[in-house]
Amino acid sequence: MRFHLLTPEIRELLAEGRHADLVEVLQEMHPGDAASILGALEVDEIATILGHLPQDFERDIFWYLDPEVQEHYVDGVGRDRVQQVVQAMLSDDRAEFFDRLDERVRKRLMPMLSAAAREDLLRRDTFDEDQVGSILITEYSVLGAKATAQSAIASLRRQAPSKETIYYSYVLDRSGLLIGFVSLRDLILANDHDTVEELMKTDLVSISADADQEEAARMIRDYDLIALPVVDSVGKLVGIVTHDDAVDIVEEEAQEDFEKMAGITGHGVEVGDYDYMDEPVLRQVRRRAPVLCLLAVMWVITSTVITQYSGSLSSATLIAMLPMVMATGGMVGTQASALVIRALTIGDVAKATISRVLWKELRVAGFMGALLGVIALMDTVLVSMFPTEAANALIVPDPNAPSIGWVGLAIGIAMIGHVLTAALLGAITPIVVKKLRGDPAMISTPAVTAIADLTGVVIYIVTVTLMLSA
Repeated sequence: MRFHLLTPEIRELLAEGRHADLVEVLQEMHPGDAASILGALEVDEIATILGHLPQDFERDIFWYLDPEVQEHYVDGVGRDRVQQVVQAMLSDDRAEFFDRLDERVRKRLMPMLSAAAREDLLRRDTFDEDQVGSILITEYSVLGAKATAQSAIASLRRQAPSKETIYYSYVLDRSGLLIGFVSLRDLILANDHDTVEELMKTDLVSISADADQEEAARMIRDYDLIALPVVDSVGKLVGIVTHDDAVDIVEEEAQEDFEKMAGITGHGVEVGDYDYMDEPVLRQVRRRAPVLCLLAVMWVITSTVITQYSGSLSSATLIAMLPMVMATGGMVGTQASALVIRALTIGDVAKATISRVLWKELRVAGFMGALLGVIALMDTVLVSMFPTEAANALIVPDPNAPSIGWVGLAIGIAMIGHVLTAALLGAITPIVVKKLRGDPAMISTPAVTAIADLTGVVIYIVTVTLMLSA
């Protein structure tokens, strides 16, 4: 909001022709903040202001403008201005910009690009959107192995304006194979006549262009990298993935998992494009109803089991405690499922066998089940102390009925059994779905909820029947 307050002042400086003052004000801001101000102006005003900015700052501000403003800008200014801005973009920013554009605008802009820029966009299209090749950056710094530290720093000073980062520089052989890298810190601390070959590190960590983006983010995190080199099938350097890209990948994957678990993707809605208030009611119903219908079908089966064995629930206390046991087990299963999905996402479970995961979850669930079993026993005693008139009218007291303590013990054991089962079910379902090449985030939660309800009823009825009829 504070940036919108500056919009009148920006318009005033523009109207008075005080372009130098205008540029000075904007350059004191972060490009994202400057874009927030310019986004409230007309397209011709934005074009005039951008035309007076240094090219690198103009490029950065343009990138932060809202997609609609960018498209209006492209439609409203001349070919030369558009070509200048688009050509100045870094490769990954330009690719993302073209992905957001309408097909009509994209076709009009493609001929304006240099041959290298067009080739880069076409090459990215050969990769799936979740592969490293679709997001890599081609503006990386390269140094010769025989260069001295002094000449290497001078070279980086010349390369810096057009590169994404110069903190890591890569060393290639004559065929383009990656043989090492050197950090800017090592160059600054080295003697002037030390060579890059002497300073570079050859214990390389790299990733293939067709690898999954999540793997790139994990490697940047695990090895504490500023940038990760991307190589092709023969080891030639084709680009880099930077640490800020890794943050974006993790955030996007987390958002994707959340939206899939919430059932808000599909039917033409891409991940990250969901807007609750703008979405039509009927489309939201179409996307949310299938999961609910699946759960309703499972509840038909669950209700059938309850009906068939209702005679085993011979007291109001047993009936009253059934929903608590079912709900608790369902929550435990959902917790386990969510934790395993997260572990799959960040790679923790990939390092472990299914047996280790189940053993870990069994121990956790064992402690939780024991605690909840004691609570269930105490709840049973409390519920039995306050019978309702409706319950007394519907259920005839049995003089041979077991003591309330025994009933509470049976319900507590049923609780422990259901918690253990639900936890194991919640832990194993995402792993099985993953091995079957499905999406754990989309399938696991509804499946665990539905199956846990059914197994909870069965465990509860079988346990109380065996213990209270003995």
